[in-house]
Order: sequence, then C-alpha cells, then structure tokens
Amino acid sequence: MTSPVASHVDPKETAPEQPSLWQMRVFEAVARHENVTQASRELLRSQPATTLSLSAFEGLLGVSLFESSTTGTYLTPAGIAALVRIRRILKAAEDAVAQIGSTRHVAPLALAVGITRTQMRSLIAIEECGSFRAAARLLGITEASLQRAARTLEQNLGAQLYRRTALGVTTSDTGKEFARCLKSVVDQITAMVDALNVYDVPKERCVTVGVLMLDPSILIVSAIREVSAQFPDMRVVVINGTYDQLLTKLLRGEIDFMLGVLKKPDTAFDFVEEPMYRERYRVVASCDHPLTREASVGVESLRRYHWVLPPKRSPRREAYEHVFSDGAPPFASIETFSLSTIRIMLVDSDMLTVLSWTEVLSERRFGLLVPLMVEVPWDGPVVGITTRREWTPNEVQDTFMRSLRRHAAAISGESRPETPKKRGRADKKPGGLARHPNAESDTENVD
Repeated sequence: MTSPVASHVDPKETAPEQPSLWQMRVFEAVARHENVTQASRELLRSQPATTLSLSAFEGLLGVSLFESSTTGTYLTPAGIAALVRIRRILKAAEDAVAQIGSTRHVAPLALAVGITRTQMRSLIAIEECGSFRAAARLLGITEASLQRAARTLEQNLGAQLYRRTALGVTTSDTGKEFARCLKSVVDQITAMVDALNVYDVPKERCVTVGVLMLDPSILIVSAIREVSAQFPDMRVVVINGTYDQLLTKLLRGEIDFMLGVLKKPDTAFDFVEEPMYRERYRVVASCDHPLTREASVGVESLRRYHWVLPPKRSPRREAYEHVFSDGAPPFASIETFSLSTIRIMLVDSDMLTVLSWTEVLSERRFGLLVPLMVEVPWDGPVVGITTRREWTPNEVQDTFMRSLRRHAAAISGESRPETPKKRGRADKKPGGLARHPNAESDTENVD
C-alpha cells in the first residue's frame, strides 16, 4: 500500500518512512464505520486493498490499531489515540488544498489524500532550497526524478505551484504557502508517530513480511484472510522494497521472511530459499481495448501500441523483451514500478503492459484489465520464500507461511487451498485464487 509517483524515485533513506495521507484516510473510514467492507465501499476500493493498506499503516506506526470480532472492527487504545490526531491531520491537509485555488472540480479532501510522501518531500525541499537542483541534492535524488514528482503534484492539484526565475525553477507564492502548510502536516504526522511509540504489540502475534515491488499480493491477502480467522489478534506488517533493501532488513531481523522472486542468496551462509512456483506472464490491456475482441493476437498487432513497463532488468521487462525477440520492440513510453499508475494509464488509453499471472488474478478483482490471447514465450523466475538460516518461526508465523504455501500450490496447479465453507460472494475462498495458466485456461473466471 505505498504511494508511488509515475516514475521510479530512489531517495536516500535519511529518516524512517512516515504514513501517507491516503493510509490515514483509509484508517479514518474504517474507524468511523467500524467495518472494513463498508469503508471499502466509501473509498471505492476492494476489501483486500483496504486490509493491506491498514496492515501497512499499522506496520509503519508499530502498533495494533484495531480489534476484529464477529460484530465489527473496533479501535484499540492506540487506535483511539491515533484517530484523534489523524482527523486533525486530514482536516489540516484538506484546508491547505482548499486555499490553493484548484481548477479541478474535485473535493479538497480527495485531492489532499492523493498527495504522496515523495511529492510532499519534494515541494517542501524546493521551497526550503529555492530551486529544483538544490532540492534534489538535499533529498539525494536526481533532478529529473524530483521534477517529475513536483510536476505530477502540480498537475494533480490543478494549481500553479512553481515559477521560473533567473536562478531556475522555484515555488510560486501559492507554492510557498502550500509548502508551509504541508510542513505543518508533516510535523503533525511525526508527532503522532512519536506519541504512538508508547504502545506495544505482542511480538508473538505479529508477522512482518518483506515483499518485492510488483509483489504477488494475492498470496498475501489470501493468507491474511485465512490466518486471521484462526488468530483474530494477529497483526501482519507488509514492507515493500527492492531485493537488496529487503535482504538487508532480513539479515538485521527487521522482517521475518521475504516473499518474491528468488535470486539465489543461499550462496551466502545467512539465507535459505524455498521455491514455491514458477511465475508466468501475460500481455494485459484495458477491458475495452480493441485487441480484446480478437480471438488470437499476433506480435505485429502488439507493435502498433505504446507500452507502460517497469525499468530494465526486471522480470516483467524481460518477459516483454521475449515477446518481441524476433525484432525491434514497440515504444515503451512510460517506465514505472507502480501498479496503480499502470492501471490508470491502461484504462485511460490503448497502452499495453505485461503482468505476472498472480498480478492478473489480483487485477481481475478491479474489473478494469484483462489478459490478451497471446503467448509470452518465456519461462519466468521462481517465486518463493527467503529466510535467515537460523530463524525459527513462532506459531503465528509458521501458520502464515503454511497458508502461503497452500495458495502458491493452488496457483501452480498442484492443489487447491484449504478454505472454509462459502458464505456468499464477499466471503468466497480466501483471495479467490485461480490455478496457474499452465494448469487451467487463462479465461477462467476469477473473482
């Protein structure tokens, strides 16, 4: 549940990551409704997406905010303390947006919660430093990356935040005041995080998972739903990052295990890999894309469209290169690790992308993207679990990992996951997993 911009931004880790405004908005909605399903409807998000956002939010705060029961989802003492501050933070952000004179016909709160952490840091740094170049040096990122974040914020808000001077681009009067307001919001978030540090969470009821970007989230969601029924007081913390970042956290004991593409770190003494399944990839488009009406799609048809892809040397990029191995590939006009950005770009255009089969299963829940009838001629990477060699899981961690293995086996076609009896559409089998395309047809209905 991170909030990326439309391009990969790689800032230096100078301080712990703070919660995003969107995570706080999700938390406030669930707290107000005392029900995840009702909050998800208000937010126009799927229930698994809301659950993951809450888990990530609790992970950043280091506390358990809710207690679930058969009658609803209720705040813990830490959750009550957080709610008081979060409502004040959201109101401050909403008021700040309301004062900038946006040309967009969107509610100020909706615009405010769309502001990412990177965008806030970028605007504040530009205002403090007086130029894009100096701000990029302060944040430890490239000027191009900072400019993309800054311009995306300006475009999303529909207000002029920057102006050109003899010394370069700096903030306009509107941008200066808005940066000052956002700095106040950041200070309030910092104060909230510090205040909640006094609350402890039983470690034996916590599972902390490191998941690679472009993660098999449907496995995580399925395991959360299944294991939560057995351990209602369980808390799952999902931490996203690059392979090297997560491997370092794993070595330090900051995460319990890592889920994603295996890269053979067992050449070092410290790690053990457990393969679960081999990932496959599909060409994906919006539901109303012209190619979805074709029974079979040829490579030349794919060349007619622009593509949005992750950066080079990623598995999905490699799958894309295999599709066009017989000639020059079509133009990839956008590079991003952000699935939300990819989803929006495909829905708003005729662009194409490549997703893993587990991502296709997840995206079918939103009903916006579909796989095309075209083969990707490549044996993808192996997905599995990486742990420290001497690590021994507790009961909750072990149960969670066994759930991951069962659902991974369902994807690979080896078996179906153990699930409780169906209680209706919203409570269908955990995660709604379908088997891997090697085991069943890609056109299987996945809910």
